[in-house]
Amino acid sequence: MEERQKILIVEDEDVNRRIVKKILADQYDILEAENGAVAWEMISEEESNVDAILLDIVMPEMNGYAFLERIRKASMTELPVIVMTGEADNETEQKVLNAGAWDFITKPYNARVLRSRLRNAIARRQVSVYEKMQKMAAHDPLTGLHNRGRMFEKTRQMVDAHPDKTFLFLRIDIDNFSLYNAAFGEEEGDRLLCFLAQFFEQLAKEYELITFGRMNADIFCACVEYSGKRNEIQEAVDKVQQKLAEYSKNYLLEISVGIYQIDDPSLSVEEFYQRASIGTQKCKRQFGKHIGYYDEAYRKQAERDLQITNEMKNALEKKQFVVYLQPKFDLTENCACGAEALVRWKHPERGLIPPGEFIPVFEKNGFIAQLDYYVWENTCQMIKKWVDEGKNPFPVSINISRISLYNPKLVEILTGLVERYQIDYGLLQLEVTESAYMTNPELMQNTIHLLRNAGFVILMDDFGSGYSSLNTLKDIEVDILKLDMKFLPKSGAVEKGEIILASMIKMASWLGMPVVAEGVETRQQRDFLEGVGCEYVQGYFYSRPIPQAEYEAKYIYGEA
Repeated sequence: MEERQKILIVEDEDVNRRIVKKILADQYDILEAENGAVAWEMISEEESNVDAILLDIVMPEMNGYAFLERIRKASMTELPVIVMTGEADNETEQKVLNAGAWDFITKPYNARVLRSRLRNAIARRQVSVYEKMQKMAAHDPLTGLHNRGRMFEKTRQMVDAHPDKTFLFLRIDIDNFSLYNAAFGEEEGDRLLCFLAQFFEQLAKEYELITFGRMNADIFCACVEYSGKRNEIQEAVDKVQQKLAEYSKNYLLEISVGIYQIDDPSLSVEEFYQRASIGTQKCKRQFGKHIGYYDEAYRKQAERDLQITNEMKNALEKKQFVVYLQPKFDLTENCACGAEALVRWKHPERGLIPPGEFIPVFEKNGFIAQLDYYVWENTCQMIKKWVDEGKNPFPVSINISRISLYNPKLVEILTGLVERYQIDYGLLQLEVTESAYMTNPELMQNTIHLLRNAGFVILMDDFGSGYSSLNTLKDIEVDILKLDMKFLPKSGAVEKGEIILASMIKMASWLGMPVVAEGVETRQQRDFLEGVGCEYVQGYFYSRPIPQAEYEAKYIYGEA
């Protein structure tokens, strides 16, 4: 049985309440209140169960106008209120409507008119509630823009309806928005998002074909017809950036905009969004650059990076990473004098993955610190094995990544490894890049000082690639320089690179620092280095990085 609708009659005259109740009781359940104060208590408890109110104006304690004002302040204006009064003039009617009444009916009551107006008011409310629910389902509650689902739906309709048009899908977000929230509070963050949403609405008026909405947090999206002129998109993005600068004078607000030109409309709108997101990654953390366009090569690289990220922990657990050794050679004695430990990934399906594919990914996601330790420990185990076998192995150098250098327990970790495996500190040398030093010179100076005091030999790798190489040599305590391979000339002709390289080697000699030139690939390079006084070399001319067994056969057991 269908539940009957409830009507609240608010009237101080008992006889009038009985009259109205008699007219409506066959269709509705009736509630009664003798004044506005009693009625307010009732609807505070029964609001969701009351479908309409019939309200007298002249009553004791709380009259009809005061009751309507209470309704307005409580944001309950969607509850239909029909005023009942003996005043039939236009002025009274206008006054009660202005106060928030939905309709007006005069005494004495016409039963058919009362039923009709009540039925119409309830129907209007049902339509209003439905429309509100529809809007809530389609719009973001904070900004009022289309939400993700509706924006995607509208975009699909627009793209499909104009197959002859070219569209751009844009993903916009505020850089470091979480920091802004933390600094100024979530309420201010919400105000910023609403400000930006209002500006998007204004900007959208300049385009005939456009959809836009808020996805979540500080992420907005738009799809707009493309004229083929990138400068127009740049101008629009510049307008947004300028508005943000005007909004906050005390905080640098910047946006990143990823753009996908929809060249394949058959893709889902979700795929449009994902491709625009890839475009965003191209401009993130690049000061002054606000636009990044999607391209297929970048997408494939992002997919490869994601695959590497998904597999890295399992690879470490399964010991798929292996240590290779690249020998270093003494030019004076023309023999091996050490090695550098380098990591390779032996993937069970993809084979040997070169470090250039996975090391940059690990440096970005922080996994490089775990891989560092894995390589360090494996190197210590190798050295321990050779020593226990009675061999006199050459020193092996290990690389210390930038992230590991910032670990406050680095000295403790490295000394702990050496002590655990009971190897000589001189057999485990440490390579630190100059660029890592330049990032935080004071921290690096202190860390390197502690490591040298512990007994480690420190090599500065990629020397010459930083911005202040000479100043670095003045301040930092290193034992050996490794010169960046880009200075090595690839032909026998005299070049500027040769002059720079020769000067560096001479300067290092004056400072009492041996030099290892890495990346030596030709006989000409080797002879040039010997001629300018370089003592040690490393590179493919002598040996590529090789597996442990091959290195042992050649340089530990002397079988080669």
